[in-house]
Amino acid sequence: MKILKLLPLLLTLFFAGCLDTSTSYDDSQDQAFLEDYAQRDGVTTTNSGLMYRVIEEGEGEIPEGDQKVIVDYEGESVRQDRRFGPQDPQQFEIFTPDELNVFPGIGEGVQLMKEGARYEFVIPSNLAEGNGRVYVFDMRLLSFLRQDQEQFLIDNAALEDVEETESGLQYRILEEGDGETPTLESSVRVKYKGTFTNGYSFDQSPEGESVEFNVTGVIQGFSEGLQLMKEGGKYQLFVPPALGYGNQYPQYNNVIVFEVELDEIL
Repeated sequence: MKILKLLPLLLTLFFAGCLDTSTSYDDSQDQAFLEDYAQRDGVTTTNSGLMYRVIEEGEGEIPEGDQKVIVDYEGESVRQDRRFGPQDPQQFEIFTPDELNVFPGIGEGVQLMKEGARYEFVIPSNLAEGNGRVYVFDMRLLSFLRQDQEQFLIDNAALEDVEETESGLQYRILEEGDGETPTLESSVRVKYKGTFTNGYSFDQSPEGESVEFNVTGVIQGFSEGLQLMKEGGKYQLFVPPALGYGNQYPQYNNVIVFEVELDEIL
């Protein structure tokens, strides 16, 4: 189980870290790699100079530059002195391709991919950090968000079976419970599944099992939702960024949807 309130994506972000602006970097090895890679079988070079090889062809749609993509990846410089990727292989990254000022080659590359595809990208310096280094990335496009997040909440609130609280939390009653209602001081046992608005699941309790935590030990929207439920109930919670992960983790500045079963108040 991931701790819902502190769910970290321990990734080295494309735009973070110490960028080497030194002019003394010897890029001869990088340039030789580029020349060699361009001649390999199955390699395509775009007009910008981005190179790629299809490892697995996806079956879904192709994202636009202004849509948030969900990827997992590993990348390193040709000389192996820079590495990028999740510390936890089960984690992933979310970003908007058009907003990548550093590594714009990644932004270009994911817009070539179908959902579910896996590509190998070779990114020249001018499409990466701009310091002479060439990078190789192994990237999988897991999914992408098709809906504008603010518009999703507007449209969702207009549905007849969706209620909205003063804080902005939206919820749908799937099954009404008949027990007690938890308070901020309560500990609870629940089953849950967390997804983005496109249905892509990022976290859930073990199948068929409930997990235990304090009502105050989760994000604000989840905590508020629990206090609306009765024991035995099942709700769908639509958590806006301000009640969720917000800007604490930029990749989670999205609407989060939880399906929650309140099994027991402890």
